Amino acid sequence: MEYLHSKNIVHFDLKCDNLLVNLKDPLRPICKVGDFGLSKIKRNTLVTGGVRGTLPWMAPELLNGSSSKVSEKVDVFSFGIVLWEILTGEEPYANMHYGAIIGIVNNTLRPPVPSYCDSEWRLLMEQCWAPDPVGRPSFTEIARRLRVMSAACQSKPQGHQQQSQVPK
Repeated sequence: MEYLHSKNIVHFDLKCDNLLVNLKDPLRPICKVGDFGLSKIKRNTLVTGGVRGTLPWMAPELLNGSSSKVSEKVDVFSFGIVLWEILTGEEPYANMHYGAIIGIVNNTLRPPVPSYCDSEWRLLMEQCWAPDPVGRPSFTEIARRLRVMSAACQSKPQGHQQQSQVPK
């Protein structure tokens, strides 16, 4: 995503279903972004166009009509939801009907964060889905923070690592 944004491409439909993971080397999985059917090239720093995406992953500014122009921060919002998906192994709002999910429009609905969530992961996730796009980190910042979190996990002594919550 950092690369796509550097090339002025906004994906608009970032979700786990559109992430392809190669586990040939389990110690170094490779993740690729797929399904560019809704992607658009930015012009003059903003993207114009109608509503596009998948409702549970869509940034509020795409839904509430606050602007017909949006930034690449819509992908950052979606990535915050992806972080939640990875953490829980669930689909966001799976037990809600679309009428209730529309609470995203009012910028009030976010998935519940489980108590076992690491504090750094929680902070990053919540910053990604911040109500104001300006408050969301860039993918350069997200990548940097994920590398720091990964290095911290790898440097912990084996006996002191927390049990990981791997979805089934």
